[in-house]
Amino acid sequence: MRSSLLLLLPATLTTLTTAVAIERRHNRAWPESIRAFYTAVSDRLSTLPPKTISALTSTTCNIGSPSMPTIPDLPPVTQGLTLYHVAVGRGTQNYTCNPNDPNAIPVAAGASATLYNTTCISCLAPLAMAQLTGAALAIPTPKGNAPLFPAQAFVSGQHYFTGPAPTFNLHTNAHNYGIQFAAVLAKVAVPEKMIKPGRNVGKDGSKPVPWLKLSSADSLSDTAPGVQQQALRSDGSPVQEIYRVNTAGGSPPKTCDGMKKDFEVEYAAEYWFWRR
Repeated sequence: MRSSLLLLLPATLTTLTTAVAIERRHNRAWPESIRAFYTAVSDRLSTLPPKTISALTSTTCNIGSPSMPTIPDLPPVTQGLTLYHVAVGRGTQNYTCNPNDPNAIPVAAGASATLYNTTCISCLAPLAMAQLTGAALAIPTPKGNAPLFPAQAFVSGQHYFTGPAPTFNLHTNAHNYGIQFAAVLAKVAVPEKMIKPGRNVGKDGSKPVPWLKLSSADSLSDTAPGVQQQALRSDGSPVQEIYRVNTAGGSPPKTCDGMKKDFEVEYAAEYWFWRR
């Protein structure tokens, strides 16, 4: 393994330039996805000016002209929208099964994930960003408000479901980027040629969940019985569209054979938020 691989240290450090050989830092072998992540970061940082390197540890930066990943058939961002925020989600996709029918297909039952701010990394070091979801899936989910290791990324908020509505709560004690309720506009399966073990396949063999385009849904009372209309109005968020891309893991098995009634599959994904 290259001695120049970088360990992105916790929040107490203000720079990403401290090089530490992984073997000397840890007593176990890192998964290939994490080694690839470090290599990509190392290569990218070697070409960046000092100001850019310092900006990578910031929660705010000049976004400039971002390049969001895309795949065929995923609709583009609506013209006129600008990038608002980028986060990596790390958590679980949730499913239910009919315990009496092993041939039944698992049914999606929402998701739960912590969102980590990677806005500056995505804009300033896209090659490193491309490795991040695979690396995130290969390590345990951080506890509480701990940064997402190995990326110098701090909690943006939480992703969960309010009834049938995907919810992105970017309101924390440190900031308020708003609360966004959404609805799926487009769902595109990841092409088989893009599915690679060690990169976007979970330890359990789960393939990456589809990429999504979601739209703002300020009022979903018609599709969420029992949920008050006011509760489904976005709070302080200018976001109009959200994309889930570069997914890793999260897909259920083909059937319910051997599965519990309720189960979770770990996943990671990039979430790109676009504002009016």
